[in-house]
Amino acid sequence: MRSTVLLDAGGVLLDESEHEEHVCRTVVQLIRSAESSYTREQYWRDTAEAITRFCPSTPRYVLWKRSDHDRTRFELWWTRLRDALHERPAELRLFPEMVAEIPALADRFRVVMAGQYGEAVYDLLTAHHLDRYFANRLSQDDFPITKPDPRYLALIAEASGVPTAACIMVGDRIDKDVIPAKQNGMGTVFVRTGIYRDQEPRTPEETPDLVLQSCHGLSAEVAARWRRQEV
Repeated sequence: MRSTVLLDAGGVLLDESEHEEHVCRTVVQLIRSAESSYTREQYWRDTAEAITRFCPSTPRYVLWKRSDHDRTRFELWWTRLRDALHERPAELRLFPEMVAEIPALADRFRVVMAGQYGEAVYDLLTAHHLDRYFANRLSQDDFPITKPDPRYLALIAEASGVPTAACIMVGDRIDKDVIPAKQNGMGTVFVRTGIYRDQEPRTPEETPDLVLQSCHGLSAEVAARWRRQEV
């Protein structure tokens, strides 16, 4: 029986649109130092290409492509991008619908974080009086590996005291959420939000169990899907 929901942070709990725009502006500026005509439109086309190819980091793909595979230039650009994001981190913003969805999920399942954000995300949840609905305070800070390594989700399940087969992973990416969850025997929910919303599975084995267009109604949809499965 599925008893525990693993919630991705970015794209499920958190609206990352401001962060993605910051990355876009910074990457375009970096690339223009070598390719003066490079545009935002080209950046988003390159990003869409990276998403289709299931690249774990879309900015790394874009910078590598536009560096003409010059490793020295790429490493310089990547370091400057990381510095820019560190100097001006994006403000964490909760999707408004999750204020209602998190308590509703907690009424039916144990809820655990399974994203790539650190402890700071719990400060945001506390500000919205939502931290108490999580079974623990696990975050990326607690693990030496991360997605898409399937062992990351297995470690989260183990630390939460549940078998992987009892878990349902809710994420906004096929490559980094659905696939590693399926490799662990978890149920899978793909929420079409943000820049990864058009990602599609490449094979039947990568197909999520449930696809949603937003997080609105998430708790009811997840409960209905797995209740039907278990009857």
